[in-house]
Amino acid sequence: MKMKKRVLGVVAATFAAAALPILAASPASADQGACQLYLFDAGYNVGPKVEASCKFGADYSHPGAWMGCYLGLTGIGVSSEDASEACSRA
Repeated sequence: MKMKKRVLGVVAATFAAAALPILAASPASADQGACQLYLFDAGYNVGPKVEASCKFGADYSHPGAWMGCYLGLTGIGVSSEDASEACSRA
């Protein structure tokens, strides 16, 4: 019986160790990329300012993330329609 519990404990610990990186991974990178890709496809140069705005827009923990992204993009010359769509993708 002790051996069964020990094996079960090892299996559970192995599963937890394998699952942790997946659960802790930030979804922002994919969303940030979608924002940047939209702007690139729309003909904009994707440089540090676009990257920063999209990154801010992908920060789900910040309540003003969408607005910060939008203001950052429109402030560097992105049209309001394209900024709105890009930030929605972030």
